Amino acid sequence: MQATDSVPRPKMHRLAAVRRFYVYLVAFVSQIFVLVGVIDLIDLIGRMWLQSGGILQGTFVRSATARSIGMLAVATPLFLVHWWLGQRFRKEPPERASVLRKLFLYGSTAVSLGLVLANLYPILRDLTWLIAGLPVRSVELWPSGWLTWGSTAGIGAGLLGYWHRVLVADGDQGREQRGARFVRQLFLLAAGLFGLGLAVWGARTLIQLGLQVAVDRWSGALDQEWWHLPFGGAFSQLLVGGWLWRVNWQQWRQMIDVDRHEGQAAMRRIYLYLSVFSGAALALTPAALLLREALLMALGSGGGTLAELLEQMIEPTSFIPIGVLVWGGHWALLRRETDAYGDSGQSAMVRRLYAYLVAAIGLALLWTGAVQVIHALLGSWLTGDLWDDPLATGLSLLAVGAPVWTIFWRRVQSIAETAEGGQERDSWPRKVYLYGVALVGALLLLSTLAQALYRVLLTLLGEPDLAFSSNELAYQLADSAIAAVLWSIHLWALRADGRFEKPPQLVEAADPYAALQVRIALLEEELNSARAELAALEQRRGV
Repeated sequence: MQATDSVPRPKMHRLAAVRRFYVYLVAFVSQIFVLVGVIDLIDLIGRMWLQSGGILQGTFVRSATARSIGMLAVATPLFLVHWWLGQRFRKEPPERASVLRKLFLYGSTAVSLGLVLANLYPILRDLTWLIAGLPVRSVELWPSGWLTWGSTAGIGAGLLGYWHRVLVADGDQGREQRGARFVRQLFLLAAGLFGLGLAVWGARTLIQLGLQVAVDRWSGALDQEWWHLPFGGAFSQLLVGGWLWRVNWQQWRQMIDVDRHEGQAAMRRIYLYLSVFSGAALALTPAALLLREALLMALGSGGGTLAELLEQMIEPTSFIPIGVLVWGGHWALLRRETDAYGDSGQSAMVRRLYAYLVAAIGLALLWTGAVQVIHALLGSWLTGDLWDDPLATGLSLLAVGAPVWTIFWRRVQSIAETAEGGQERDSWPRKVYLYGVALVGALLLLSTLAQALYRVLLTLLGEPDLAFSSNELAYQLADSAIAAVLWSIHLWALRADGRFEKPPQLVEAADPYAALQVRIALLEEELNSARAELAALEQRRGV
């Protein structure tokens, strides 16, 4: 009897997976059709009821009404039946913990959240316009649009609350395993980044509008009331995005309170590192552009009037304060959570990916900036004319790239050069970075030196059109020198990693005691790492 019961279990699991896939897919698709039909019907009724002028009449009304009602008549029972089937098995732990159920629930939550955000934005925008004193007639789709937006936002909010109650009722929120946990973390990651991006763009636009209004008043522009319309949209973006970011942040903090391992989850660290990276890019990129313009002015190449110059600087300047705020705030949060919860194997990999990616970007900026500066200086020396544009561009790139690369390169090297840095030296992000830079450096060195040698040989052979001190030859030699320096730095790091990790069989045979000590140290390091992973796994299962 036991053998008979044990045989069909894998088959039962496969059948359950097929059943879940069918049930939740049909339920999700039919839910979308129900929402589309309801929203279209509400919009149609609102326009017929509140919008004057007889715009919607005749064939169009009949066609639209029939389409919406037909869609609802088919999709509503399909959704209700399949959602009932999904809920029928919810008392079984495998059902509640299944990845397909979480995909459906969080996908439905995302749809409901999208309805709330998409319809809350125009309501807040129009309210802002009305508060600013704009006439009601200038507000878009008044009043039928407000009926549609308000009703749709209310439907989305109701569904959002319902799906949240279902997720809580499943009893495993914050304690999901594997795929189900990944789905929830991916949802929180996407919602957090979207809310942050929306709030950042709205705040950036408000700063830009403030700067533009100040410049207009200083320059005496004729139209100084133009800012009301864009202000409404930007302010609404800030409110909607800020609300979403705040709610998402509180949700994630609740998950961390349920399970401390959530604080070191890879998705959580991806969110924090992406936020830090985005803030730094928002602050440093326009700062480099402003520095370039300032250098051009210092070199006497700035063109246009002061008013035109201020107009050019408004947009990049508006990014800097919000970028600094996002950068500094999320960096402080990242440091705090790293100190409080530590690193798992996955979060440590996220940290390495971030560090080597930023180091690679900084190196690319440094490399390009150094080439631009040296080309400008050589061109000025050879031709007697100062090349303002490449010099300003190169110096601005160096001002950003050199400190970024130096900081992150020193940080990863300080870990890799220690006896405990075996995991850092063995990590694939480090290998990809080092070998990638070495490959690029070698290829550039090969091409530039080959071209330089070609010109030298032609000169020695008496070619009249190619002088030894030609501009191209000087540029090629300069490019070769820069590539050689950076190539050598990373080759030295690769060689140091190889020497540090010299296996016991390569230690000199004259000292077998030293070889045995090295082997024991390597085995102890692997054993400690395995014990740490086992302890983390036992704690996760215990929770």
